[in-house]
Amino acid sequence: MRDNTKTTKEFEKALFALLEKKNYRDITINEIAALANKTKMTFYHYYKDKDALLAIASINLINTEFDAEYYKIVSEVTNLEEIEYLSLIATYDMIAKHYNQISNLTYKGETLPLQIFKRALFDNYCRYITELIRIGGYDVPSDYISIFCFEGLYGTCLYYAQQLKNKKNKKKVKEDIRKLCRLLAKAIVLVK
Repeated sequence: MRDNTKTTKEFEKALFALLEKKNYRDITINEIAALANKTKMTFYHYYKDKDALLAIASINLINTEFDAEYYKIVSEVTNLEEIEYLSLIATYDMIAKHYNQISNLTYKGETLPLQIFKRALFDNYCRYITELIRIGGYDVPSDYISIFCFEGLYGTCLYYAQQLKNKKNKKKVKEDIRKLCRLLAKAIVLVK
């Protein structure tokens, strides 16, 4: 089982490394396999196609990076507003870190790869919101809050990452997003 995990991680790492440099549509299974030092036959042993790899890789990337940050926050902070604030910052930073890869998921209006990634991000966000509601003792259905917050969060995450990439004054961009996150955290906690 351990070799299986190592092999799938190598395929995931290869896909994201390729996404740093080129569009998803232009990436071939041969390239993924070669970069992972595996055969094409091994790839098909684990995945039906490139989209299946993207779906699993996205979930694993998001869960690994966000969960590590979230559990670190929860272990160090007890104030609900501060947990929400720091979790929002972690989300913005994660999207900014992977902005090139996310940008390379679309090609001339084709959005299926981006939707696969967005779904993985949404599923993780739903888990987080459900946990936040449980911890905070809110009496609100988590699905409504998840959808409402996520759609705005996702769009502003991409905008933030784009601004970081294109603006000269990155410090100002980061300050602005932290102000927004502080305001959102206060609003979410006040809903209770």
